[in-house]
Amino acid sequence: MLNLWTQRKRAHFLEMLKYLRYVLNDHFVIALMFLVGGLGFGYSNFLKSFHAGTWWAGPVTIICLTVILQFCSLATLLKRADPVFLLPREHDMHAYLKKARIHSWIFSTIVEVIGTIILFPFMAIAFKLPTAQIAGFAIVLIILKYGSLSLELNQLYQNQVFGWQKRLLANWILPLIWFTGGIYLGIWFALIGAVIQSFIEIRREQQQWQTRSLSWTLAVNLEDQRMLKIYRFFNLFTDVPNVHGTVHRRKYLDRILAIIDQHSNNPYVYLFSRALMRSTVYSGLYFRLTALGVVLLIFISNVYLSIFLQLLFVYLIGFQLLPLFANYDENVFTHLYPISVETKAAGFNWLVAILLEFTVSLLAIVVGISNLSILQTVITWIVGSIEVWALLKFYFPIRIKKMNS
Repeated sequence: MLNLWTQRKRAHFLEMLKYLRYVLNDHFVIALMFLVGGLGFGYSNFLKSFHAGTWWAGPVTIICLTVILQFCSLATLLKRADPVFLLPREHDMHAYLKKARIHSWIFSTIVEVIGTIILFPFMAIAFKLPTAQIAGFAIVLIILKYGSLSLELNQLYQNQVFGWQKRLLANWILPLIWFTGGIYLGIWFALIGAVIQSFIEIRREQQQWQTRSLSWTLAVNLEDQRMLKIYRFFNLFTDVPNVHGTVHRRKYLDRILAIIDQHSNNPYVYLFSRALMRSTVYSGLYFRLTALGVVLLIFISNVYLSIFLQLLFVYLIGFQLLPLFANYDENVFTHLYPISVETKAAGFNWLVAILLEFTVSLLAIVVGISNLSILQTVITWIVGSIEVWALLKFYFPIRIKKMNS
């Protein structure tokens, strides 16, 4: 089993490297540098004007620490075929799962240390804490995360499937109590609470796993859900075969489709609109990226960085919508239509223009609200509209030509 874990971990690492090559390209790295630099600059300016004793500093710190704790779940790397081929070795699977827990704990520790480092100057100013006490909160996070991963491991065994109340208590309510005590009563309160909570989960695992059967279906489904989240992120930058969208009826959108059908002579406008509304792949990407852009721009007051981020998100959304152009290529009936490729491209461009202009307008309004300036709203909207025009006029025709060749 330990050899199997080593093989799985190596294969998983190589797969992640393959996709990271597409994510960490030159354009994204440059954009990331600007984004991190801009956020760091804004954070630095905020800290200069921040004073100790602010009433909301404690609740914000407690919530941030609790949110950091939620990152990174148990990575078992199980496959769909494992219940068939590994069932005779089920008793040995516990050693495999313990390795998975250690692997997940190491990655989560990195995340928690980085999160604590980011919060370090804020906590030092707000509570005038020494470095040792702030480092103590990182230790509390690490201990609690090991207990949380043990809870996830325990629920993989039959008769140990904990309801949402148990997970809410272990992952949110109790950590909130420990961090509240750590901020207002002392770090030792949080350390003792974290040790007791994690010890209970570890002890339960040691006592009960030998008398329980592994819930293979639950374990495989949880791992599939975890990997799907990762694949969806990679799918923002490149096509990922493992991401398969689902189609929903969404009857409440029929009126919009009927209006489009009545007012457009281009049948592809209707077809592309229908695919967008009923497919989770395209609609999900569009709304997730738009929502992410809105959230980021709310907290950015630098107008130049705001415009840059708006341009970046509009480009990413347009790039992700490009595969929609080929959505009906494998449908034989679309090839029987006496409609030219130019008409198809015009229908696609019309829909994308509406979507991108809506995103540009929404982001421009957010920039104006966060900076309290109508002028910045107008400037941001004009710059974004120019980008949309350039994408439809120059970039999309080149990409569509490559897709058709």
